[in-house]
Amino acid sequence: MPIARHSDAPSEKSAQLQLADHTDMGIAAEALNLAELSGKSFVYSALQAPVDGLTEVVNHISASKILPRLKLVEPPEQQPFASKEWLATTIGSGFGMVAPFLLVKGSSAKALTQLGRVGETSEIGAALVRTISLSQAEATSVSRLANTVRFAAPSAKMALDGAIYGSLLTPNSDLSKGFWEQRGIAAAGSALTFGIMGLASHSMMAAAESSLKIPISDLAFGRSAPGIAFRLSTNAAGGSIGGAVSAESHSLLSGKGHASKEQIVESMASFMITGAALNGVHIASNMHQAHGNARRVTAELMARRDAAPQLSAIDRAMLEKLQKAHFEYFREQSNEITGLTKDRSADSSPASIAAVGFSLTAHGIAAEHGWITRDGAADYTLKVLRTLWQAPQGDAPQGKSGDHGLFYHFLDAKTGLRAGNNEVSTVDTALLMSGVLFSKNYFDGNLAKEREIRELSTKLFSRVDWNWATNSTGRLSMGWTPENGFIKTDWRGYDEASILLLLGIGSPTHPISAKAWEQYHSTDVVSEQYGHKGLEFGPLFGHQYTQVWVDMKGVRDANGRKQALDYFDHSRLAVLKQHDYAVDNPQHWLGYNTLNWGLTASDGPGFAIKTIDGREREFQGYAARGFPHALDDGTIAPTAAAASLPFAPELVLPTLKHWVNDRPELMGKYGFQDAFNPTFDKSKPSGWVGPDTLGIDQGPILLMIENYLSGSVWQTIRQDRYLNSALTKAGFRKTELQPEPIY
Repeated sequence: MPIARHSDAPSEKSAQLQLADHTDMGIAAEALNLAELSGKSFVYSALQAPVDGLTEVVNHISASKILPRLKLVEPPEQQPFASKEWLATTIGSGFGMVAPFLLVKGSSAKALTQLGRVGETSEIGAALVRTISLSQAEATSVSRLANTVRFAAPSAKMALDGAIYGSLLTPNSDLSKGFWEQRGIAAAGSALTFGIMGLASHSMMAAAESSLKIPISDLAFGRSAPGIAFRLSTNAAGGSIGGAVSAESHSLLSGKGHASKEQIVESMASFMITGAALNGVHIASNMHQAHGNARRVTAELMARRDAAPQLSAIDRAMLEKLQKAHFEYFREQSNEITGLTKDRSADSSPASIAAVGFSLTAHGIAAEHGWITRDGAADYTLKVLRTLWQAPQGDAPQGKSGDHGLFYHFLDAKTGLRAGNNEVSTVDTALLMSGVLFSKNYFDGNLAKEREIRELSTKLFSRVDWNWATNSTGRLSMGWTPENGFIKTDWRGYDEASILLLLGIGSPTHPISAKAWEQYHSTDVVSEQYGHKGLEFGPLFGHQYTQVWVDMKGVRDANGRKQALDYFDHSRLAVLKQHDYAVDNPQHWLGYNTLNWGLTASDGPGFAIKTIDGREREFQGYAARGFPHALDDGTIAPTAAAASLPFAPELVLPTLKHWVNDRPELMGKYGFQDAFNPTFDKSKPSGWVGPDTLGIDQGPILLMIENYLSGSVWQTIRQDRYLNSALTKAGFRKTELQPEPIY
């Protein structure tokens, strides 16, 4: 029997391979066909239809064929409903509408901007423009009508853009109707379509934010993958609603009755894609702009470093001499037994717990410079911590240092007990604890005294019950007295209490809610003066105290990400405002100029009303001075400028050199005197010069010069796990482009 050869006939496996090849080729051909259909639909919607529509309008108005008809593609053929071909053409036309609509949107926006400038000359027009421009935070305090106008404005703009799109860029297709009748139908239908699309999307996002607590307005969430997905899906849903309106309105306006189910579904699918695509372009544009803003801000931050004066050996020696002089305050004005530091250099002054916080940090700096030994700094620190830990606490009006781990604002420097009838102070306890945490992180050695410092520091900070001082609204009270209970005023809005909120949030034992940070900043005021727009707090100490210890450069919370500014930037802006204010000198105080400036809480010449150069002037004693919207009686406080050295060295360093070299009367044994007022006493070179120095003013000068020269205070406290935890909980993140340190 002959043996059959396998090569004489195809095998079963070979046949299967050939069938698979044919199947793959068929799928590829079908995919190419669908891609071609989608591409032609895209080109028709993006180019051909708008060009045809505009050509028809121009030629009809001119009654001649000024513009030739440009044929790129034929209109897409009607495809079987719900087929693959139908889906391909629907996707193509949906994406295609985006480009011409965005062209209309951009052009109308420019036209409305010009119109708005004209409209703002009228009272009604100006009010309308201000209402539409309200931020989310500002909108909470306006009337219901204003909020309605603000809410409806974006949808009204989309309706206007839709009307322009329909009237100019939609070709005529119904020869039974007149030219302008068709244009009117197209304009009305498109206005309804895009207006309803915008209103539906906006309403859904507003409802999600208010009912489901989805943080739509939070910029960080908006740029996250879930945020982008949510916005795209919401706008797709809004687009589908607009699509249904489009099919029905065009059909009814054309006199054809209700649209068919197929027409509505096709229109919904097409506009669903258009809605999502429009929002996708908006998201991409915003992210591109944000990245550009980040680069701009980084360039400005780097420019600060470049603009900052280069320190000569003489300048550095001057700054270190200033530091040492200001440290002498803490060495000589701290009690030998308790270590507690006096509030001011007057003989009768009690100790200030805030001054103690600055003193603890100052001793670490002194050890680094060699003004005292590290062992000597540790001995002083241990003395203070033991005093604070062992001093009795409780709600009795006398014989106590504080209650619930917090301390009275002023203590008897000899005993560590309440001095007079002052309050248990939340913010002053926070400044004290900032120094305590500095000590905990600075003394990191294995010697017994350094281990005890870390142990006592942790125990003192952990003992503070911040929740005890929190009121029913979730805000921290300013303080408490056994005589009257809690002070009704609480901490709200950007000021010196930022450090208080952070330490409360970061507590390992009695943490306040992380939401307290957002609540605290919910009443922030941003204002612009002299071309500088930033957070408003008149006295400069509010911009300095927190950043004496916490380096806010290059980290932003949710508000900072929205504003593209960090709190270091805001502090710099505040300094620039004050400097420009002094140069402008609108109240004509004597001595104000580019080298003599700086308003903050400080001593003053005392209450007096004097007539100077024919003008009645009123002066105050100790008071919080500042700009904008704060007292100014011509009193300049050196700590205002000097403690702003890291923020604006190009302004501060020349001022310090001027004061040291040209105003020697400002310098005492503990550095700068607290304040001077050239207007109050014209007979002296610097006018009235305060006789005292204050611990809470000398401390920031010493510490902020150190941060400018080495950043060592920032670097030390940056190691603290409690503070790092607080920053994370409060929503701080590094900026997209981290600038190099300026020191």
